[in-house]
Amino acid sequence: MKKQFLIIITLLISTFTFACSCEIPKPILEFKSADYVFKGKVVSKVYAIDSLNYTVTFEVFEHYKKGKKPKRLEFTFSSEGEYTGEFTSCDWHVNKNEKWLVYAYYSNKKLTFSYYCSNSKRIDNWNISKNEQRILDYGNSFKLENYIYQFESGFNITKPIANIDSIFKNGKIKNYTNPYTWLELFIDKKGNLNFVTAGLNYEFKADSIYNLKTEFKIKLKKQVTEFEKDAMELIRKMPKWEIKRHIKSNIPVSQICHLIIQFDKEKKEWSYEL
Repeated sequence: MKKQFLIIITLLISTFTFACSCEIPKPILEFKSADYVFKGKVVSKVYAIDSLNYTVTFEVFEHYKKGKKPKRLEFTFSSEGEYTGEFTSCDWHVNKNEKWLVYAYYSNKKLTFSYYCSNSKRIDNWNISKNEQRILDYGNSFKLENYIYQFESGFNITKPIANIDSIFKNGKIKNYTNPYTWLELFIDKKGNLNFVTAGLNYEFKADSIYNLKTEFKIKLKKQVTEFEKDAMELIRKMPKWEIKRHIKSNIPVSQICHLIIQFDKEKKEWSYEL
């Protein structure tokens, strides 16, 4: 009985811990996508007649994003579980007198913001980290097209224009010693494959303010195997790729694409994973 109890507690803790786990976007990318970025205090919280949702009003003390600068902004959210009868580990709420840094955006023509999966947060005594404050201060000067993107959210997922399956079907059949690798591809903002390299044979330069990649360079750190050479030869047969774009602004950007490639010796087949 004691063992079963411990298992149940463990499962509940795991559910609470991981249910809302998600990628928080880099602050500058959320800044770019947001309609308002501001620092404010909640001056009112009013529940609907049925208590199923509530509306909070922020008095805005500082707007960071260029554009309209209303002195007050309102947001409506679902009420706490004690009112709705629904309790989840992802519940979060806004209360009167709290101070917040908010990255707000329009969804279905309504202004809203998130807590999980967002850089919006409660702030004590108006304190914001030095790094994020620099991003907020320079956010309006940021140009998406000046950087290289890899795993960041907010962009479309691209693939080669050529039929990658048919290209891999014609891969060389050899008795490779280690038929597995991952490749890094640099694709420019016009969709052209510029470079392809294996493993860790590359390096980046990053911007000190936004923490985004500014330069991709091939730098040989280990010997390239025969399998990796043949894998890169296959990739070079796909010189044109779909253009990677920022979903909200549609701005084209350069990207690093990561491919895992392997060869099944028994089936004599090449395979890949984008």
